[in-house]
Amino acid sequence: MTRRGTLVYYLSAWILGCFFMSALVWIKDTYASTFNHPFTDFAFGLLYFYFFGLISGALTALLGAFLLRRVMRALKCKTPAHWAVAGALITPLLIEVLGTWGRHLAMQRRAGVGLLEALTFGAKTVLDAGWWLAILAGAATAFFLCRIQRAFSPQETTVTI
Repeated sequence: MTRRGTLVYYLSAWILGCFFMSALVWIKDTYASTFNHPFTDFAFGLLYFYFFGLISGALTALLGAFLLRRVMRALKCKTPAHWAVAGALITPLLIEVLGTWGRHLAMQRRAGVGLLEALTFGAKTVLDAGWWLAILAGAATAFFLCRIQRAFSPQETTVTI
């Protein structure tokens, strides 16, 4: 599992992706309402929201990182700018698909749907907050994932005689 930094890559995707998405949703919701909170309440609220973002956004972040890595490997793209553009395109599509599926599952309310509904709760929350937030979070996450991928990729060795 640690071959070529796979464990580091997916853990970083989970931690960074959920942080960027949680921060953007939190800032949007905080500034959309009347903002009269002291800074300590703001910081505590962000960390509290991030904690729940880590739990509810795990599936979306890991699936997005998997798709991003496969697409970039197929296209042979190695620059952070290319990865950021791809992340800005892939993440909103993934949020749309998983969020819509989560809304559909929430309407069904049958036995056995609870786990799938819980797995898509993060994407559904982002979709409710604004799908466009996924563009920024996807680009930022993909930029850092490219740097991590490049750090752990096998380096070409040159032989000098």
